[in-house]
Amino acid sequence: MGNALVTGASKGIGKAIAEELAARKFNLLLVARSQGLLQAVAKDIIGKYKVEVDYLSTDLSSPNAAEQVFNWCKEKNYSIEILVNNAGYGLSGPMEKYSIAENTSMMQVNMITPVQLCQFFLPTLKQQKKAYILNIASSAAYQAVPYLSVYAGTKSFVLSYSRGLRQELKKTNVSV
Repeated sequence: MGNALVTGASKGIGKAIAEELAARKFNLLLVARSQGLLQAVAKDIIGKYKVEVDYLSTDLSSPNAAEQVFNWCKEKNYSIEILVNNAGYGLSGPMEKYSIAENTSMMQVNMITPVQLCQFFLPTLKQQKKAYILNIASSAAYQAVPYLSVYAGTKSFVLSYSRGLRQELKKTNVSV
């Protein structure tokens, strides 16, 4: 099988998706902030599923994070068949409780970096026989959520963006 890139892969849903892909014999490229957690997840998955796993510890709230991930894959000659944009987080409480920088950082991780990753990797994905993009949203994408206003807005964006991208790529080998 080919390579699957999973962001937010050190715990939770991202880790579970990585394990499911490994069980299906995909080699994994794991991305998250915590190098220690990534290292432990990689070791566990290699032991259980006998697939190749590499990881990159990086902060996806950095404006150049998507390019950094793409360049890492390019430098290591990793071609991906599956892109899983799972990394994300929410800040709870009144919006003004957080600084503009804190809200912007969350928007970067939840919206901007996933869009950039899709754009960077789409040419590679189109070269595969069959390829997939999975953008993780949230049930918060379906309604306004007081005290999670910015988070819910970012997840609404992810849902709408993914639906639109799916239609754009409908007649290609890339499924969204």
